[in-house]
Amino acid sequence: MKAKLHLVFSITIFFTCFCAFGQQAYWKTIPVKSSFKSASLKDMGKANAVFSLDKTLFSKKLNSLSNSKNGKHQIYLPDHKGNVVAFNIVETSVLHPDLAKKYPNIRSFSGHSLDGKYKVKLSSSHKGLQSMMVNLEDRKTAFMEQLSNKNNSYVIYERGAGSSGKDGFTCDTEKLQQSVEKTITPLVDDQMLRKFRIAVSTTGEYTDFHGGTVADALAAINATLTRVNEVFETDLGVTLELIPNNDLVIFTDPLTDPYNGNLNGEVQNTLTTTIGEENYDVGHLFNKVGEGEDNGNAGFIGAVCSDNRKGSAFSSAFSPQGDVFDLDFVSHELGHQFGANHTWSFESEGTGVQAEPASGTTIMGYAGIVTGNNVAPNGDDYYHYNSILQISNYLESVSCAQTTVLTNNPPVLTPVGDFIIPKSTAFVLEGIATDVDVDDVLTFTWEQIDNGVVTTSTFGPENPSGANFRSLPPTTNPARYFPRLSRVVQGNLTQTNPATNDAWETVSSIQRNLSFAFTVRDNAVGGGQVVSDLLDVQVISSAGPFLVTSQAANEIYEGGSVQEITWDVANTNISPINVGTVDIFLSLDGGISFPITLAEDVLNDGSEEILVPGNATDMARIMVKASDNVFFAVNSDNFSIQESQVVLNLQNLSFETCQPDDIIVDFTYQTFSGFNETSTFSADLPIGLNAAFVPALADANDTAVELTISNTNAVAPGVYPITITSTSASETKIVPLSLVIKDTNFSNVVLVSPADSQANVSISTQLNWEDNPLYSDYDIEIATDIGFANIIESATVPFNLYQSNGLAAETDYFWRIRPKNNCGTGSFGTPFSFTTIQVDCKNMEPNDLPLEISNVGTPTISTSVQFFEDLPISDVNVGLEFTHTYLEDLRISLISPSGTRVVLISNTCGELNNLNAIFDDDGAPIVCSGNPAISGTVSPLGSLASLKGESTLGEWVLEIQDTANGDGGSLVAFSLEVCVEGAFRPDEDEDGVFDDGDDLCLGTPKGVEVDTSGCPVNRFPSDNFLVQIESEACRNNNDGTVSVTASDTSITYSATLDGEGNTLNMDFSETHIFQGLQAGNYSLCITGTNGAITYQETCFAIVISEPELLSASAVVTANVLALSLNGGEFYNVELNGLVTQTVDSEIQLNLKNGRNTLKISTNLPCQGTYEDSFFISSKPIVYPNPVGASTKVFLNGIIGEVEVQVFSANGRLVHQQVKETNGNELEMDFSTLPTGAYYMSIQSLDIKEVFKLIKE
Repeated sequence: MKAKLHLVFSITIFFTCFCAFGQQAYWKTIPVKSSFKSASLKDMGKANAVFSLDKTLFSKKLNSLSNSKNGKHQIYLPDHKGNVVAFNIVETSVLHPDLAKKYPNIRSFSGHSLDGKYKVKLSSSHKGLQSMMVNLEDRKTAFMEQLSNKNNSYVIYERGAGSSGKDGFTCDTEKLQQSVEKTITPLVDDQMLRKFRIAVSTTGEYTDFHGGTVADALAAINATLTRVNEVFETDLGVTLELIPNNDLVIFTDPLTDPYNGNLNGEVQNTLTTTIGEENYDVGHLFNKVGEGEDNGNAGFIGAVCSDNRKGSAFSSAFSPQGDVFDLDFVSHELGHQFGANHTWSFESEGTGVQAEPASGTTIMGYAGIVTGNNVAPNGDDYYHYNSILQISNYLESVSCAQTTVLTNNPPVLTPVGDFIIPKSTAFVLEGIATDVDVDDVLTFTWEQIDNGVVTTSTFGPENPSGANFRSLPPTTNPARYFPRLSRVVQGNLTQTNPATNDAWETVSSIQRNLSFAFTVRDNAVGGGQVVSDLLDVQVISSAGPFLVTSQAANEIYEGGSVQEITWDVANTNISPINVGTVDIFLSLDGGISFPITLAEDVLNDGSEEILVPGNATDMARIMVKASDNVFFAVNSDNFSIQESQVVLNLQNLSFETCQPDDIIVDFTYQTFSGFNETSTFSADLPIGLNAAFVPALADANDTAVELTISNTNAVAPGVYPITITSTSASETKIVPLSLVIKDTNFSNVVLVSPADSQANVSISTQLNWEDNPLYSDYDIEIATDIGFANIIESATVPFNLYQSNGLAAETDYFWRIRPKNNCGTGSFGTPFSFTTIQVDCKNMEPNDLPLEISNVGTPTISTSVQFFEDLPISDVNVGLEFTHTYLEDLRISLISPSGTRVVLISNTCGELNNLNAIFDDDGAPIVCSGNPAISGTVSPLGSLASLKGESTLGEWVLEIQDTANGDGGSLVAFSLEVCVEGAFRPDEDEDGVFDDGDDLCLGTPKGVEVDTSGCPVNRFPSDNFLVQIESEACRNNNDGTVSVTASDTSITYSATLDGEGNTLNMDFSETHIFQGLQAGNYSLCITGTNGAITYQETCFAIVISEPELLSASAVVTANVLALSLNGGEFYNVELNGLVTQTVDSEIQLNLKNGRNTLKISTNLPCQGTYEDSFFISSKPIVYPNPVGASTKVFLNGIIGEVEVQVFSANGRLVHQQVKETNGNELEMDFSTLPTGAYYMSIQSLDIKEVFKLIKE
C-alpha cells in the first residue's frame, strides 16, 4: 500500500505543478548565468533558480487584493526547487496607513501555500519584489530578490547562500546578567498579537546605497521589516509597524545627517527630538559602513517602551540588505531591544542563557563571525527557546503594545517526563502536541538549554556543562535523535574539536544532567502561538554504553529464518535506570528509517530471538530501544536478507497461557517470486497438546493463519519448545517456537544474596534470587522490621535481581520476594535479613599550600592528597579556597586514583574574582556574585556521584588549568572529604602507617617520610657527599680511583663499592679513596650513624673508564689526505717521516707523488698505532709487477664503480668484474691464474687504462 500512496502523491505533485504553470502567466524560468548579478547572492552557482516576471500582470494580481473578500487572493510564487506554488495571501502592511497613503507602491503581504507546506512574506515596491518563503516541513528558508543587471528577473536562493560581508560583524550590546530558571512555560499562548510602533532612521550613506531618495530608503526598510515580521509573528506573537511620519528621520545626505560616530546616542536623540518619545515604541537606525566594519548595538537589553532607551539601537553593514542584514543583523539587535541576551557560548557573559555551543546558529547567536568557533557560516531564521522565554518575560513587563485578539488557539502539549540514561549512548526525544486549528502546521524543536561556556576545543563527550547538541531548525517531525540517526548508524556518537558545518553533536561519556526544551510553533499567518515543555535527561556513569553486539559483520540471513539479536545491557536493567524491556526494530535502508517492529516489550536481558521478515535487502540494520525510556543502539554494520519463497511471519516466537486456556498463535503466510504452490501447516507438539490451523493450508500471499493449541491441562506447567511447519511440493519452512504453560500454583522464591543474617552488607547492595521461567515478575519489599510494618523500599521487576537504593548504614533490614505471572500472584516467602556496613568519613588536606597561579602564560598547577586504604566510596565533597582575578580563565578538576575526572568549575563567572566554597552534589547551583564570586556549598559542574563505588586507595589530584594569560592568583586551601563503606583505620599523623598496631612511631610530624613501621626515614642532605672519579690512566692499568668526602664529619660512615666482581667496604668520617680499580660500572652506597640517628643508605652510580683504542680513517682526494682520528686526546701524525702533533680529530695533509707512508700514535702507548701507505700518480699504477697471488692498482682519487677485465696474451678474456673504489687503491686477486703474460684493462667514467702484467 505504501508504494501505491507514493505513486498517487507523485501524480498529485505533477498535476499541481502543471496547473500552477497553466494558471499563471507571469513567472517563467530562465537559465542561470554566471553573469547575473544580485545584491545578496554573489555566487550565481548557488542560485536555485532564476525567473522572469511579467511585472504588469503580477501587479494587477496584487492590486486586485483590495477588491477580494477578506482581502485574500491567490497568487503564484516560485519556491526553492524552481516550482511555481499557489499561495493564499493577504496584505499585511508594515507601513502605518497614513505612511502607506503617501507611498502606495510600498506594500507587504503574508500568506501560506494551498498545501500548507510553505509560509511566505512578500514585499513590493518600485524597487521590485522580495520574498521570504519558509518550508514548514524542514524549515529551509528561500529568498527571492531582483537581479541588478536584468530587468524584471528574480533569483531564488536558500538561506546561507547569500553573502553580505558578515565576517567583520560585532554586536557591542552590553549583556544583562540574570539567571533563567528551568520551568514549564507557555511562552506565547495568550492569543494576543502585540503590535509595536517602530521608528527606523537611516544615515545618508544607507539612503545613497539604496538609490538616494526617501522612497528608495523606505522600500528597503519595508523589505527588511517584512522579513523581520515573519520571525516576530511566528516566534513571538509580535508585529512591527512603521510610524506614520517615519520619512522625517530618513536622511539623504551623509554630510548633513545627524550621525557622526556615537550612533547609540545620536539615533536616540534624533528620534526623541524629531518623532517624540510618545509617538513610537521601539527605534532603530539602519546604516551603511565600509567593508569589514559591520557592527550593531542595541544600546540596552530590554528597551522597548522605555523612554530615552527604546531608540538607541543601530545595525550597520557594508551591504545593508538581503537575508543576512535582515535576520542576522536587524533581528539580532531587535532581539536585544525586546529583552534577549546572546545564546552563543564561546565565552562567558554570565546571563544564564548561553546554551548554544560556540558561535550558536539561532538569531541571538554569532554564526559565521567567530573565527575558530563557528558552528555554521550563517545563522538560522528563528529564535532559541531561551530567547523566546526572555522576550516573552520582558513583554509581560511592558504595556505600550497595541493588542489584537487572535482566534488562533495555542497548541496543547502532553508533558513528557524526565529520563535517566547510560553514558556514551544515543537517545531520541519525542513530544506530543495537538492543535484544534486544523489548518495550523505545527513545527517542533528539541533544544538543549544548559548554560555554560563551550568552545571548539572544549566541545566533546567529557564536557561537564553547557550544550552537547546544537540547535536545529523547527521541522514537522516531533522527534529528534541525539546525535542525528545518520551519525548513530555510522558509529559517530561523539565528536571533539568540530569544525564549521560539522554536526556539533556528542553524547556524554561522563555523569551529568542534560536539559531540553520541546518548543511547538503553530505557524499561523498573522500571529503565531508558541508553547514549550522542559525535561531532563540524566546521564549516569555507572551504566553504559548500551550497545547492539550482534550483526557486527555483513551477514546474510534468509527471510523467515530465526536469528538471535544480542546487546550489552550495561547495567540499564538495574537502579537507577531500571529498564525492564526493550523494543527491536529493523531498517531496510541502511538505518535511514526503522519501520519494521521485530519485537516489543521483550526482556532487557541481552538477547532475543526474532523472525527475519521476507523483505529482501542488503542494507538491513537492527535498533534496540528501551521500551519506556529514550536510549537506543544500532548494530555496527549492514547485513543482508535474502528472499525466501515462503515466510511464516510471526510477531512473537514465545507464547504463554494459563491452564486450561488455549494458546492462540497468529501468523501470516507470505509468498515471494510468484510462488503459488499449496502449503500444508503442521505443528510438532508435546504429547497431550492438540493443534488446529485455520486455514489448514494456503496457496496465496498474505494469508492470515490462526493456530490454536488446546488441552493445555494435559501437560505439566513448564516451557516447551515446539515447531510449526509449512510444507509444499518444493518448499518446507520450519519455525521454532516456545510455549510457556503456567498455572496458579506458586512456590516460594529461593533467596540467594545477601545471605540470611549477613553482616557488613553494602548500602547499595544488589538482591539476588533464583529465577523461575514460569514467573514473569517479582515483587520486592525491604523493611526495617521482620513484620514488614515499616517498608522502606518496594518495587516490581522482571529480573531475578534488584539494586537497592539509599539504604542507611549500620541498619538491620529484612527483604522478601513474591512471584507473579499472568495467572495470578504468589505469596511472600520467608524473609532474609542483613545488616548494612558502617559508613565512615575522613577529611584530608595537602601540605604544600599555598600555591601560586602565575599570571604569565597558561599554567597548570596541581596538589594532591593520599589515601592508603582500599575502601569503596559512598560520597565525596571538596573544599576549595583560592584567589584569582577573572574566574572565567579557570578550569578546576578533581582526579581520582582510577583516573575519573570531575570538573568543579570551568570558565565560570566571567570577570568576577575569587572562590571560597564547598562542592557537594547536594549543594545549590553556582550563582556568580560578590567577592568571592562563588561561596557557600554549591554543586559542581561535573558529578561527584560518579566517584561512588571507586576505591579510595591512591593519589587524589586537584588540577587547576589557567586557560588565559594575564590574570593570576593563589590556591589557598584544598580539602577532600571522602565517605566510605567500612571504617578508616586510625592514622593521626597521616603517614600511611596505621596507629592500631602498625605505627611504632606515633605522632610523626605531617609530611615527614616514614618507613613501614611509621618511623621517620633519615636521609643525608643531598649535598653531604663529594664523589670524585679518576679513570684508568691507560688501558688495563687497573689504576682507577673513587674518592668520597663527607661535609658532616660528626657521622661515622660505612661505604660499600660494588662492581666488576669485587666488593670493597670501608668506614670513614671525612674522606676515603678506593684505589686500584679497573674500568667498569660500580655502585657506591653509604650509610652512617651519629649514635642517635641511623641514616638511610644513599647510593651513587660510578663509571670507571679507560682510554679507547686509537682508530683512524683516511680518504685521499686530489693529492690531499683527509684523516678522521678517534680515541686519543693528543695525536702524533707521521707522514713520510715528518711528524705533525695535534689535538684535533680532523686533519688534512698533502701527499707527494709516488709512495707515501703514514703512521699515527697518541701520547699513550697502550692505545696502539695506525699505519697505512698511499701511492700518488697522475694515472693509475699497478704494483708490484710482476705479481704474485695479488697486486694493487693505485687509482689517484677515483671514486665509484670501476670495471676490471683481464686478458691472456692471445686476447682471451679470463677475468671480469665491477668493483666499488674509495679513491685510494684497488686490490686484485690473481691466485687462480697460471704464470704468464696478461693484459689488465681498468675503466670508469674518468679513466681508461691498460696494463701489461707478468704473473710469476
